[in-house]
Amino acid sequence: MEVITALHGFLGLPSDWDFLRMDVSAPDLRDIPREGDTLLGYSLGGRLALHALLDGARYRNAVIVSAGLGVEEDRDARLAQDEHWAERFEHGEWYTLMRDWNAQPIFGGQAMPRHEADFDRRELARQLREWSPAALPPVAARLHEIEIPVLWIAGSRDAKYVAEARRAVELLPNAELWIAEGAAHRVPWEQPEAFAARLREFIASSRPLTSNDAP
Repeated sequence: MEVITALHGFLGLPSDWDFLRMDVSAPDLRDIPREGDTLLGYSLGGRLALHALLDGARYRNAVIVSAGLGVEEDRDARLAQDEHWAERFEHGEWYTLMRDWNAQPIFGGQAMPRHEADFDRRELARQLREWSPAALPPVAARLHEIEIPVLWIAGSRDAKYVAEARRAVELLPNAELWIAEGAAHRVPWEQPEAFAARLREFIASSRPLTSNDAP
């Protein structure tokens, strides 16, 4: 059976993937397995998935959702922005912090409830600092190295990441694009049924042929 190694985004939880009702392994983002069947990464998890693949992780295929290629210009400004959020995650009042985080235009008004007790604030601040798109090296120049089938997904209302997705698919040797109409950044949870169906379709289409598949 195909196992999906699913990497959640910032402020994500392994349980976020329960809606898939598939065989899912949701590891700690600090300990991504080096091999597997399908590697699925959303947002921050998508960035880390790309870096894992470029670092030699071996998967049969990959699904990247609402992820960018890294910051190539104005890196200092992005680092300063993420440092501001990191300090708030270390010391800010939780309710106000969640309100402001979810109010960012990228999320298109869609919010996911998050309880402070489920997180280590210092770890969240570390992620913002060390895994910022401006802290990790940009990947566009190396995407040609990822030869496995890749499905890149973005929401139609998430203009920045639609542009990133289109650019990525042009640079990858074996990739296809799905723009989820009506969704913003949190595609899997805005359109769970459509997302799960597209995921199953991609995995089935990119699965290697076996003797049982012979005509």
